[in-house]
Amino acid sequence: MAVGIIAEYNPFHAGHAYQIAEIKKISDAEIIAVMSGSFTQRGEPAILDKWTRARLAISGGVDLVLELPFISAVRSAQDFARGGIRLLESLGVVDTLAFGAEFANLSALKCAAKVFDKKFFATELHRLMSTGTSYAAAVTKILAQVTGLDEKILRQPNTILAIEYLRALPEKISPLLIERVGAAYDDSTLREKFSSASAIRAALHKNSLMWKKISSCVSDETLKTLREEVSAGLVDEKFLFRPLMMKLLTARVDELQKIFGMTEGLEYRLLNASSAKNFAELMETLIGRRYTASRIKRLLLYFLLDVTAAEVAELDATPCARILAFNERGRSLLKKISAPTITKLTKHLNRRDLYERRRELEPYQKILRLDVLATDLRAILFETPRDLQSDFFTPPTFFNRLLG
Repeated sequence: MAVGIIAEYNPFHAGHAYQIAEIKKISDAEIIAVMSGSFTQRGEPAILDKWTRARLAISGGVDLVLELPFISAVRSAQDFARGGIRLLESLGVVDTLAFGAEFANLSALKCAAKVFDKKFFATELHRLMSTGTSYAAAVTKILAQVTGLDEKILRQPNTILAIEYLRALPEKISPLLIERVGAAYDDSTLREKFSSASAIRAALHKNSLMWKKISSCVSDETLKTLREEVSAGLVDEKFLFRPLMMKLLTARVDELQKIFGMTEGLEYRLLNASSAKNFAELMETLIGRRYTASRIKRLLLYFLLDVTAAEVAELDATPCARILAFNERGRSLLKKISAPTITKLTKHLNRRDLYERRRELEPYQKILRLDVLATDLRAILFETPRDLQSDFFTPPTFFNRLLG
């Protein structure tokens, strides 16, 4: 049986390598990573394309990388966790889920996970949110009151995800909690050896790049790849502004109301923000006490890609196992996987399916279609846009060098 990881590897760094090394101390089982594709859970474009990030993960010790579809990857922590676990469970070969958190007390996290099932939870959550408190802040407050855990601990993104993993984990998959070392997930300070992915991305976007510090917290291969990416020009979410403005010019309220996550009058808030002059101003207008930056960024992506609430309801329970990269151990593991896997996209979807309704797509094909559109959207978020429809001609990477 295999060990599963749900990750973003944005980019793959020393903390990820540490987690994999710790797993290998415990088990010689193959490691499967379910990884976000072109956009991350926060609703931001990934710093490197999904095939490059998958290749670097294989280089770092993972045996098989599958894409976590957009429909699950760009969601709240709860749905991100559920989508990743649902995909891993569908493979039929995963008996352990490995995850990291700054707070490595598994029993305390399990207690926190059980609070969500208490009768009073929904009532108290509704009360707090009715006062303008965001969902995340309300949940943190309730968990702190019930468990006695410090709110600072519960606000840490990896702790939140760990609790959501434990909530979603089926009995046949055991949790393996590995204490996170070094910088916190959202620590923006670049540090020696163990820096957060957020800090590395922030450094890459600065004019005076700190390559020496970056080199201490990523592999030589990742460093080389990042240097090449910076030289070619980094992806930048600010380029979302123009397609968003074009969509808003033709948007109708009744159509906006069908978009997933467009609740509580957000459609009017979005239309009123159409006078913004750039992406930063647009975000500043939309973010509020109740609406976090991540929630708004995800909503804008749903709007651009026409992701409706009805579509999410239809596709949420559909696993879709698309292979991005693997090594020899991963190839052997593929023979044991019970679920259908996707290697060549054109066997399941073609370009005409993107803009014609000449045939009714199956649920998994609709998921793939969204993934293709998300990849194309990321491709235009550069100073010089990159090739579109790369999903159709980019094969999975076979990485032949076994590490560890």
